[in-house]
Amino acid sequence: MITELRARTRMPTANLKASIRVSKGILQSLWEDARARDFTFFGMCIKTNREYRVDDLITLSLSLELDMGLISVEHIHARVARVHKLVGFYEYGLEFDKKVVQNPTSHIAMNLLRIENVLQKQAALSARLATQKIA
Repeated sequence: MITELRARTRMPTANLKASIRVSKGILQSLWEDARARDFTFFGMCIKTNREYRVDDLITLSLSLELDMGLISVEHIHARVARVHKLVGFYEYGLEFDKKVVQNPTSHIAMNLLRIENVLQKQAALSARLATQKIA
């Protein structure tokens, strides 16, 4: 059995959309979609075909669509902590900016926490439904 070393459990990302800023222009920025794999308050895992190296800094935009509305984080900086090259794309482990996650009163940190809480509830509901199907 694998022991989880993270401070928080990684949550599956059902409806979480992630975009990476690939260039910053004078009037607008260009964003590229990335596939979110898992998420915690401190970071996340994404898949994309864009190449980065460990310790590169990137800017993300996150949005979680819900029946009752949208939880979004417009801009959050993240450090590439892990790179795994796969066939045709890359998988990255990202750590969010420590200044943001260590300030629980910031708007960004509060939305990250909201996203994590919704994903936890979705995972718990999925697990409960799976055990009911087995029984």
